[in-house]
Amino acid sequence: MYSNLTDDASRKEVTDILRDCGISKEQTDTLLAWVDDFNKRVKTPLSDGFQKMAGLEVDYSKIVYDPKGTEEDSFLSEANCRLTSFLLMRDLIQTKGIKDKSDTYLMFDVEAIETAEQFQSHREKIANYYSLFNWISVKNLKTVEQHAEAIQKAWKDRGIQIDNSKGISLINVYMHSIFEDVRIVGHTGVLFDLGDKLLFVEKYGPEAPFMAIWFHNREELQKYVLVRKDLYGDKEEVAPIVMENGQIMKTEQQ
Repeated sequence: MYSNLTDDASRKEVTDILRDCGISKEQTDTLLAWVDDFNKRVKTPLSDGFQKMAGLEVDYSKIVYDPKGTEEDSFLSEANCRLTSFLLMRDLIQTKGIKDKSDTYLMFDVEAIETAEQFQSHREKIANYYSLFNWISVKNLKTVEQHAEAIQKAWKDRGIQIDNSKGISLINVYMHSIFEDVRIVGHTGVLFDLGDKLLFVEKYGPEAPFMAIWFHNREELQKYVLVRKDLYGDKEEVAPIVMENGQIMKTEQQ
């Protein structure tokens, strides 16, 4: 079951859960402001409340929306999955603040944080943003297991720690770029573990809506995040890796 948070009922249901898990009112208000900013510019239908997902994904390939612009006709940054996840997780994350400014995959995120009013709350913690999402070298490593170890080592070296005492987890899907031989966070979202069910909150993509999705278990969640076509290239890269708070995500089948 998923919602694009267009209606009062699903918005309240989701934000009440986030607040119960310790996400501040300022953060949930900001999230809803970002949701409204995007949804009001969408010309194609979005979900009306929570509705059943047809298969393992929602097709946003034909979505039509008005991009943000200025009087000078320059385009403004849209929220993406990383900016959205950091909004919800920023107070739960500690790092050494190590920055790799050579990361070309992260340059547009950083530009958005440094220049766009919408993301100003990220600026004081931008060093944590770098540490969390900077690419990770996997040079000369050939297997999924070796890549996973490299990701875990990078988290340790960067001093990344996440407080998940209230059942909140950062889900990162690391994809392999064969051009620089690095792992990058191709998609990310925030998981709220309520014991008997899971709530996953994400921005599906810069040109796609926000989503709140109910799952029964982590196996369903893993299948959902791995079905994305944009995680795969020409089949020369090593398979995507789903990490939960810096560790390989464990499903009920593992």
